[in-house]
Amino acid sequence: METKKLKGVYKRNDGRWEARYVKGYSANGRAVYGAVYGQSEEEVIKKRNELFSITEEVKPAPVKMNLLILGAGSHGRSVKEIAESLRVFQKISFLDDNETGEDIIGKCSEALNFKYEYPCAFVAIGNNEIRKKYANFLKECNFLIPNIISPAANISKDAKIGEGVAIMPQSTVNNAEIGNFCILASNSLVNYGCTIGSYSHIDCGGIIQKGKKLPDGFMVGSRDVF
Repeated sequence: METKKLKGVYKRNDGRWEARYVKGYSANGRAVYGAVYGQSEEEVIKKRNELFSITEEVKPAPVKMNLLILGAGSHGRSVKEIAESLRVFQKISFLDDNETGEDIIGKCSEALNFKYEYPCAFVAIGNNEIRKKYANFLKECNFLIPNIISPAANISKDAKIGEGVAIMPQSTVNNAEIGNFCILASNSLVNYGCTIGSYSHIDCGGIIQKGKKLPDGFMVGSRDVF
């Protein structure tokens, strides 16, 4: 049977084969890579698969749009409520490093182990840096990353919204641009012509005035006006 070509697998100049994998992230959110080596492509693929407990058998695509939420705190619970109201996901479960519960099935770093059953994943962590780290992790693992937008939010048809964005009830987004993996908490307001950098967080009642531009990872506190 022909070996399937996989990302990060290649033959080196010294004749050996190498298979790279993400083993963690640096403080600035960049992926840190490790590698396994062998004398053939099949050998390094097997070594990498064994490292992550992944079977070599190619499984069929999942038939259900289940959602994995990273972060089971108060924000994660709110995200789950909105996701359930959208009636898109058949099953929703959490990953969390500290919390426990029947719907928490593992730790955030174990997301790849659940990808077959949960093809969709969302980072519901309020800390901007940690959210960025896991956002990069999910993208590296090729999860489907939806936006979770409350039906009770008021979103302009001309708004541009990135991926992995959470927009909570009673938020208003006018003709503005929202970057990737942002959080717009309840009753926040983004006025016309604003640009919100990726991984930013506008807390409850926060207001971004007309034409303002926020850099990546910016935090607007509750009821603050920027």
